[in-house]
Amino acid sequence: MSYRKVAVVGAGAMGAGIAQVMAAASVEVALIDIAPGFVESGITRIDGRFASDVKKGRISPEEKERFMGLVKGSVNQEDARGADLVIEAIIEDRKAKGDLLGNLNRICGPETAFATNTSTLSVTDLAVLSGRPEKFLGLHFFNPVHAMKLVEVIPGLDTGKDVVDGALAGMLAIKKAPILVQDCPGFLVNRILLSYMNECLLAAEEGISPEVIDAEAKRVGFPMGPLELSDMVGWDVSLHTFPILHSAYGDRFPALRLVQKLNDAGRLGLKSGKGVYNLGRIDDEFRGMVADLGAKGGGAPFTIDRLILKQVNEAVYCLQEGVATAEGIDKAMVLGTGFPNEAGVGGPLHWADAKGLDWVLSTLEGLTGSEGSRFWPHHLLKTYVAAGRLGRKTGRGFFKY
Repeated sequence: MSYRKVAVVGAGAMGAGIAQVMAAASVEVALIDIAPGFVESGITRIDGRFASDVKKGRISPEEKERFMGLVKGSVNQEDARGADLVIEAIIEDRKAKGDLLGNLNRICGPETAFATNTSTLSVTDLAVLSGRPEKFLGLHFFNPVHAMKLVEVIPGLDTGKDVVDGALAGMLAIKKAPILVQDCPGFLVNRILLSYMNECLLAAEEGISPEVIDAEAKRVGFPMGPLELSDMVGWDVSLHTFPILHSAYGDRFPALRLVQKLNDAGRLGLKSGKGVYNLGRIDDEFRGMVADLGAKGGGAPFTIDRLILKQVNEAVYCLQEGVATAEGIDKAMVLGTGFPNEAGVGGPLHWADAKGLDWVLSTLEGLTGSEGSRFWPHHLLKTYVAAGRLGRKTGRGFFKY
């Protein structure tokens, strides 16, 4: 199915981006926020992106005007009435989202499906707060919405199959790549990505230079270094997100002292002018933070495999738990994070198959001995190796060859 009318509540970067891609697919959009200035800012953002598309020859001036004509800004939640789908894209606060969803539930008819763009909160919990759990799901778009193809489609425990099927078809209709993901802390992409980011930060706490870490990541094909990426996202975001994953998954996501130090020093990343990097360089203040953590240096040489293996092991957890299929996991990591790939084929599970699952297992066991239990290999990996499913070299691993 395709949506006829969508209401997007929250006109910030994500909400405006979602409204833009809906309008570009000829969907009528109500873009709603609490103040006229917020709405105007969102409309201006959308207009600017369409203007850029005209300049680049992607759309005609006439198409731009037609698309903009489909977007109606409003400060009245009543304008969500009659929408096929309502997407909330407000601040990551459970109470604020719950209050909003409860009010929208009173406004909208029973036929309207609700979605949340949350990246950290439980979809099932928000579904209960919405008052219509069978008509509720997560639609996790990635920033910038107009450029990122991936959308995680996340049912709650009670979401109806028709709502899930409609969302999958609806995302295809707006030219996105939907991946069905089960509800869990971090969902799929952030859960696997942040396992890798967590290990990058632990390496930095040990005294390994961020420049070395980032250079190694780019050398093997990642589009950005992980610490450069974190500076872009913001260390205040990391301070909020990492404890959620630590609470959910324990020692696989150890507490990070460096993140707290960066926040305490006001080094939030690009938004504050400096984070790990200061104008592209590592400065004395950052070196002092690492020294304060007791970094000794001089240990085993750093390798990128240590970081990627954290992604692989977490991906195996996700596979065994049924969070997504092997194909879905790897496609999501390529589209959502730029995991290195050849001809569109890549992701942590393909990487593991190429390396050999026996090598992956033995290396994880070695890292468990030297680095700790966060590298403890998942039992499914041990099962595959015991069965002779070693990856490409045997014709079968996580995938068939």
